[in-house]
Amino acid sequence: MKVRRFALLPITAAALLAAAGSAQAFEFHGYVRSGIGWSDKKGGQECFKLPGIPGNQNFRLGNECETYGEAQFDHTLFDGKDGVKFDYHIMFAYVAGQETDFENLAQNGNQWALRQNWIEMKNLPALNGGSAWVGKRYYQRHDVHINDFFYWDTSGPGAGVEKMKLGTSGMTGSFAIFRSNGNNAFSPGNDPNNNAATRFDARVHDISLGGMGAIEVGLQYDTADTKIANSKSGTALSAEWALPLLGGVNKLFATVGNGSANAPFFAFPNNQPGNRDGSWGIQDSFQWQISPDFSGMAVVGHWDFKNNGKWDYIGARPVWHITDYFKLQGEVGYNQLKPDGRPTAKLAKITIAPTLVAGRGFWARPELRFFYTYAKWNSVARDGVFGPGNGTIAGGTAGPFGSSTNGSTYGFQLEAWW
Repeated sequence: MKVRRFALLPITAAALLAAAGSAQAFEFHGYVRSGIGWSDKKGGQECFKLPGIPGNQNFRLGNECETYGEAQFDHTLFDGKDGVKFDYHIMFAYVAGQETDFENLAQNGNQWALRQNWIEMKNLPALNGGSAWVGKRYYQRHDVHINDFFYWDTSGPGAGVEKMKLGTSGMTGSFAIFRSNGNNAFSPGNDPNNNAATRFDARVHDISLGGMGAIEVGLQYDTADTKIANSKSGTALSAEWALPLLGGVNKLFATVGNGSANAPFFAFPNNQPGNRDGSWGIQDSFQWQISPDFSGMAVVGHWDFKNNGKWDYIGARPVWHITDYFKLQGEVGYNQLKPDGRPTAKLAKITIAPTLVAGRGFWARPELRFFYTYAKWNSVARDGVFGPGNGTIAGGTAGPFGSSTNGSTYGFQLEAWW
């Protein structure tokens, strides 16, 4: 009987939490992807990544090899009769390498991280209905889902005001200050001199073009407390035109930057050397929902990192919704990187994925997929974009594909958000 009473404790706690949530607006949100895979050679699944491109911007369907998740909790701390609210947000994330049943998130390359921890005060009359906020947060991130590319992202610890109405035109404005302390991962080499840095971020949203959509523009300025060798403050100017089209939206984005704000991959204030003055990028992404039976997404982009090469990519994911719970999706993608003074590295992949899904529509989730992926790359990508020995495609020469320039993988994967 004692065991049964203890067994009831989690149920009782859950019931109390649900009751509190209904009265005080407690919410749980999240994201998860996970799965298993094989290669057509001996060894486990390896994902195909072109060495040298920023982050992990390879086309992702059937090309993700880890368990990754985010758990976010939101709670209303104060709800005034005049509509003013204080909301708290906290998010944890984890990465695990699919190695065994019990995976210690503090070992073997696994990770456990605090991604968000902030409070906002919403619907302030003094801000024309805008919000004030302080803390660590995802900040107005712009991304392309099919290659997991966050191309306009200044997330991190900061404070600001957001989405203030600007007159009667429907435009809104935001201003934020982000700050990274020295002697941490944000500073090159974990600088022992506590070389902290600051980013100022100003944006104007919803600049209406009538029936031709709307524009958002932003200006960022980065500066470090103490300069390291060859570093300098930097400025970036970005703009995006969003046009509703074919049941979805087409987004044309462009950016140019200099110094430590060179376009576009510093999502936090930094004091990096300013050797890319005049770096710029342009990208067009299109998500469509032509009918309940056919949706998809496509993207094409070009980035010129002054003195560091040029990056080009193109890809698409068409989706055929056969029933409310089954769809067939495919993906083709191509990346190439030409470092200054070196040959061009190339990687192409194609994936097909029969999928069980919760409803029609491109964004319907959860998904349970079977996938088959075939990839081909050139010898430059295999041997090392920046010289011999630096190749990392599919695990490098130590991976299952060795010195090959093509290979395939297959397996099962889930993806969900809520």
